[in-house]
Amino acid sequence: MAIVYTENKTGAFDKKLVQGLYTAELETPNVNWMNGGKSFTLATIATSGFKDHTRNKGFNSGTYENDKEVYTMGQDRDVEFYIDTQDVDETNQELAIGNISKTFIDEHATPELDAYRFSTLAKAAGTKNVDASITPANAYSKLKDGIKAVRKYGPQNIVGYVSSNVMDALERSTEFTRSITNQNVGQTALESRVTSLDGVKLVEVVEDERFFAAYDFTDGFTPVTDAAQINYLFVAKPAVIAKVKENYVAMFNPGDHTQGDGYLYQNRMYHDLWVLKKHTQGVSVSTTASLTTEQGA
Repeated sequence: MAIVYTENKTGAFDKKLVQGLYTAELETPNVNWMNGGKSFTLATIATSGFKDHTRNKGFNSGTYENDKEVYTMGQDRDVEFYIDTQDVDETNQELAIGNISKTFIDEHATPELDAYRFSTLAKAAGTKNVDASITPANAYSKLKDGIKAVRKYGPQNIVGYVSSNVMDALERSTEFTRSITNQNVGQTALESRVTSLDGVKLVEVVEDERFFAAYDFTDGFTPVTDAAQINYLFVAKPAVIAKVKENYVAMFNPGDHTQGDGYLYQNRMYHDLWVLKKHTQGVSVSTTASLTTEQGA
């Protein structure tokens, strides 16, 4: 009997995928699809401002614009594994289809989704800084600069992603003084990581391989040659739309498909992320090197 897990257009995608995903909170719950469900349109209204009132003339004429931008899905990814029944038997169930699925989601599907989103945000960021070295002497100031660039959206609407190196530097910052007092008796736990700065949530991206500015997605995801490592990325959630439109996972037992007498595993993820064209200033990034054309910027 085939087991199929799928989420299409609406609803939360695979809980297992979400558990290891840094960018899960950027996911947009609902998108109004058009053109057969591949695109959506956002309207932006802009007006001119006040002019000096002349009492003997009346009101000044103003102008307005109603622009419509179409955003189209671009990342349609899939994989299929065929596992021979004898391979499962002869490895003492090590190659059981459940193990294959867990390994693929943990090591490929989840980190690739983060890598695509982080690199897309880095390229589209309205504020780009190059910081070859962030140290305890400047980490606090650098992060404050990153927040300042997007602060107009309100700290409650901003999430900051930082590399482990930057978090280490912030933890040992010499730009401010703090004391850590342990008043517990017996077994204790000491937490020194900084989880928020000026009301902005900070998320430490421990897996460095997800935190580059450009990737080659030909087979899985690999940072391109000389890709810039991201130091920090501040994102105003109202400035982006991130959507997994379809997350299809199917597992077929022998006899439930026509490709042989083994087990069959299929996984398809149709997703994308956009920084809205009127809100590029809602993203600020710091990288270890310039975002050059060669790096896909």
